[in-house]
Amino acid sequence: MLQFGGISPIFRGPFLKRVARHRHVSTLLELGDYFSDFCPPDRRQPLREWFDFFYALLSNKYRCEYIYKNAIATKLYLGGHHCLQNSLLTDELRSGKSRADVVILNGTSTVYEVKSEYDSLGRLDTQLADYRRVFDHIVVVTTPKIAPLVTAHIDGIVGVMSLDASGELAVVKQSSSNKANTDPAAVFDCMRQPEFCAVIKETFGHIPEVPNSRIYREVRELFCQLDPSLAHDLMVARVKMRGKRKSFVELVDNSPESLKHACLSFSQSQTLATGSDRLTPPRGPLGRAEGREQGEFHFQMASSTSTSGSRGTDSSALPVPRVIQIKAAGIGAFLVHRTTLSQFVRRSWLYS
Repeated sequence: MLQFGGISPIFRGPFLKRVARHRHVSTLLELGDYFSDFCPPDRRQPLREWFDFFYALLSNKYRCEYIYKNAIATKLYLGGHHCLQNSLLTDELRSGKSRADVVILNGTSTVYEVKSEYDSLGRLDTQLADYRRVFDHIVVVTTPKIAPLVTAHIDGIVGVMSLDASGELAVVKQSSSNKANTDPAAVFDCMRQPEFCAVIKETFGHIPEVPNSRIYREVRELFCQLDPSLAHDLMVARVKMRGKRKSFVELVDNSPESLKHACLSFSQSQTLATGSDRLTPPRGPLGRAEGREQGEFHFQMASSTSTSGSRGTDSSALPVPRVIQIKAAGIGAFLVHRTTLSQFVRRSWLYS
């Protein structure tokens, strides 16, 4: 039996870190061989074609969490004409014991909790209670079949959206503003130290002169004196400016539809990205390009004609006619899969 769920890890951060180290080619080709009945791209097709192929398989056969996240990124965030320089889509914000699936920060905050057909609703009450402490608008995104059940279960402020078979998002129930009910202490914990220190200096005119070991506690106590709505708005204004570089915006603009959410939320996408028109075909058994600095992250962005040449046995021959490089120095420390890619695929992804 085909295990379509084995595709979804290629859209997550750990695999993108493998791409950054040119250790992705054999995995994609082995996945292509496993799903050969669905006519995968030729091995000389651009890398974007491979991601689009696997994304289409997931959309049709296994609507996992990433399909919902990418729909939010493309339809609501990018399709909603949010300015990337003045807004943020992230999956890194926590509230209590819950980590948000997707958060969009612009003029306010909206958290999206995904409940696909493969998810349980058992933790939904706890998650929504945690989100009420931090976010202005709370929305559950689910299937048309589950949406009525969720709508009947939730309270008045929480909204519901459904993702239909065509990939369109529909509003089932509008959300209402919650920021007056947020908890400044929980809101504070969404910020990093430079962010909350900047907020305190802007609001109170100074930062307490205390030892570093006490700065968090002292600054947090000041922040908790603020009105909940003001505390929320100050957090949004500061956090939404994370990682705003021109190169990051260009990366998101040029990435294929299948990778929009991955590029928006993958932490290494926040580092430098520069354009290159050089042909850089990966070489070697793991797809590492000769003459390239280790740690560069290559995305094929142009759907140009593939290079000529026969379809040989070299599984690394994925040419890159046009790339955007993301300098991702230091990611080697995160790479823990040291077995062969073939063993990794068989053990972890495709076979029960």
